[in-house]
Amino acid sequence: MLLVSEYGLGNEVSTHGDVYSFGILLLEMLTGKRPTGNEFGEATELRNYVQMALPDRMSTIVDQQLLTEIEDDEPSTSNSSSIRGARNACIASILHVGIYCSDQTPTNRPSIGDALKELQAIRDKFQKHLRHEGVRHLLAEV
Repeated sequence: MLLVSEYGLGNEVSTHGDVYSFGILLLEMLTGKRPTGNEFGEATELRNYVQMALPDRMSTIVDQQLLTEIEDDEPSTSNSSSIRGARNACIASILHVGIYCSDQTPTNRPSIGDALKELQAIRDKFQKHLRHEGVRHLLAEV
């Protein structure tokens, strides 16, 4: 079980190690938690903590301040629940990328290019949903 960066264990610098660190960084940013600590209970580390919570308990592991700030910025409209659902799916997808990148077996990790493509696809899908909801909202006003 990797509880610290692979580099901290004396492993050679490699792109696999960089991808691992990137995955952990994604998980840290979205959960607001450090990669190791006593707060994970049975999960023992951030990656397992996130993996055990997905998909059903995603909202309980994501940094609540992040969710609150996003909801405060969203206008209260009939399509806000659709946008909220798309946002939650986007966050869950990014968490999955973090899990994939931080796989304990270096050869099972994606290349950083593949991880980037996946993140770009998540962004594009979310933006498409927002555009679709915006058009639908405008048509409802007519």
